Amino acid sequence: MQSVVNKLVAQWDKGQFAPVYVVAGEEPFFAHALTDALLERALPEADRTFNQSVLYGRDVDARSVESEAKRFPMMAERTVVVVREAQDLRNLEDLAAYVKNPQPQTVLLLSLTGKALDKRKALYKTLKLGETYFQFDRIPEYQIAGTVAELARQRGLKISEKAASVLVESLGVDLSAIDQELGKYAVVLGEGGEVTAATVEKYTGSSREYNQFELLRALVAHNPERSYMIARSMMKHSRSSPLILVIATLYGTFFKALIYQGMGARPNPKTASAQLGVSEFALRDIAKAAQNYSGGHLARIVGYLREADRQAKGMASPNLRDSDILDELLFKILY
Repeated sequence: MQSVVNKLVAQWDKGQFAPVYVVAGEEPFFAHALTDALLERALPEADRTFNQSVLYGRDVDARSVESEAKRFPMMAERTVVVVREAQDLRNLEDLAAYVKNPQPQTVLLLSLTGKALDKRKALYKTLKLGETYFQFDRIPEYQIAGTVAELARQRGLKISEKAASVLVESLGVDLSAIDQELGKYAVVLGEGGEVTAATVEKYTGSSREYNQFELLRALVAHNPERSYMIARSMMKHSRSSPLILVIATLYGTFFKALIYQGMGARPNPKTASAQLGVSEFALRDIAKAAQNYSGGHLARIVGYLREADRQAKGMASPNLRDSDILDELLFKILY
C-alpha cells in the first residue's frame, strides 16, 4: 500500500496530475497521507488562497463540489478541490457525471474515511482502479511489520523485525499512531538511527488495551506467548473485558469448533455457516480451532470453559481472582 502512495507522490512531484482522484477504504492512514501530499504539491503556496478549496463532506453536497471543481484557476496553473470525509457528502453518486467529463484545469480529490465506494454504482464505474480510484483495506496484524519498516525508512530510521512487532503489540494496527511514534524516535535517534525493541519499550511502553476477540484469535492459532501477553493486558483493564464475557466468547467458538469437526474433512463454508448460525467471517476462527485442536482436546476445552464460568460467577472457589481463573484456563487450553 505504501508503494501506491510513493508512486502517486512521485508523479505529483513531476507535475503529473489526473483531473480526479478518489481515495477510500477501511485503512484511513494512506488516504490521509495522499490527501496531505496532494495539497503540498499541486499548487505553490502563493497560488493557494484563490485556487485551493478544502471542503468537508458533512458540510456540502455534490452540486456545490461540482461548482467548485468547475471554477477556472485565477492566475495559476490549476484549481485544486479536496473533499475530506467524502463518505458524508450528500448525493455523492451525483458526481459521476462530472467525473465522466471533468474540468481539465482542476484536480478534484475525494477522500472517504473508513468506507469504500459501492462497486455497483455509477461513480465507481467511471473511475479506474489504480489510476483514479485507490482503495486501502486494513492490513492484518500479521502482515503489518513490512509497512512499519517502510514508514521507518521514510523517516530515515532502521527498525528490526522484533522492534516492529513490539511496536504493533503496544499500539495495535493503528498506522497513524505508529507513524507518530516513529516520528518521536527520529527526533531522539537522528538520521540513520536504529529502532530496537528496547527503544520501543523505553519511549512507548505498552499502552494498548486488548479484547476477548484478540485473545480468541491467539488461542485458536495455538500461540501461547501471545495468548498470555494479551491475557495479562486484559486483566489490567478488566472493566472493558469482564472475565465472564471473555469466557462466553471463547466458549462459543470452541464449542462450535467441536461441532464443525463432525461435519467432515472440508465442509462447504456456506453450509457450515448456516448450520452453526455464524457468518463466514466468524467461521474462519472456528475452522482454525478445529484444525489446531483434536476432537478430544476440544471436548475437554468446552469442559474447562464451563468450569471457569462457574468460578467467575463465584459458584466454585469464590475467593479466586479473575486473573488466576484466566491463567489456569489458558494453561489447560494450550497444554
